[in-house]
Amino acid sequence: MDGNRFFSVPYDNRSDVKMLMLRRYGGYAAYGRWVALLGILYDQDGLLDMSNQCMRDVIASELELDDVDEFFTILADIGLIDSELYHAANHVVNHGVCDELDYHKQKSEAGKKGMAKRWGKGGEK
Repeated sequence: MDGNRFFSVPYDNRSDVKMLMLRRYGGYAAYGRWVALLGILYDQDGLLDMSNQCMRDVIASELELDDVDEFFTILADIGLIDSELYHAANHVVNHGVCDELDYHKQKSEAGKKGMAKRWGKGGEK
């Protein structure tokens, strides 16, 4: 099993102020959609281009929504996605996801450099 296919959600996340605001909007169904969206964002390198109709249809289906605009507007208003990018470019971005993906990328590159240094360019000690 690939350890990079997981992301953390704190056990008390449901009590975070932003999550309470989200749950006030749509209950635990909205909270579940948020967690599902996080997984989708990790799969899509942290960005969803919602100006693409096919992407809109896929995301609406995945999140079991008839219309994603209301949900994403709420997320933007709460601060869970970048409001400027959503309203200006129709892009769904969560900076926490982007930061985590960047951290894993940097860690992987550092590991590759360390192994190359340890074993040399030809793979010899």
